[in-house]
Amino acid sequence: MQQNIQKLDNVSRKILDDARKEREFELERARKEAQDIIEEAKQKATEIHREGKLKAWHKYKEILNIELSRIKSELDQGILEYKINLIDDVIGEAKKKLLNMDREDYKKFIIKSLKNLNIDSGYYIIGSEENNINGEIIESIGDFKKSEEKPDFKRGIRIIKGKTEYNIAPDILIDSNIDDIRMEAASYLFSGDGDKE
Repeated sequence: MQQNIQKLDNVSRKILDDARKEREFELERARKEAQDIIEEAKQKATEIHREGKLKAWHKYKEILNIELSRIKSELDQGILEYKINLIDDVIGEAKKKLLNMDREDYKKFIIKSLKNLNIDSGYYIIGSEENNINGEIIESIGDFKKSEEKPDFKRGIRIIKGKTEYNIAPDILIDSNIDDIRMEAASYLFSGDGDKE
């Protein structure tokens, strides 16, 4: 019986020993699987982090380029507004000088304007605030007669020939050609600065 007990002990030990070995084997396999899962998770986390950084960098560059374009556009707009204001100031000063011409220069201006318009006769009206020219000067230029109409304008003269009326004044000349004058002024003032008006 002792032998049977001993055999039973040996079998029990063998079973327990096999169970312990099996448990250690399973634990070791579980540890290895856990370690593999952790390593894979770390690699995925590193890859996700790298992709996230790359996406963030691309987004940053995209936003930076948009902002730089917006700032450049605002600067270009400011420069353009400055140039337009400068041209308008120059045109304003030119108008002032033309409006303050002396009689002789004003007479030359009227003569040249009439010649350019091919007008040598008709009726005239002088602006209500015009001081540089009078009827005597206009009548000395060509076959012009004073109209009975009252002026409805302040500066310059109006020539009436048939059914056509011609308004002649320095500011009218400038205003009627303002776009060409602006382009000429822009070309003169800003040529060579890299911008096209």
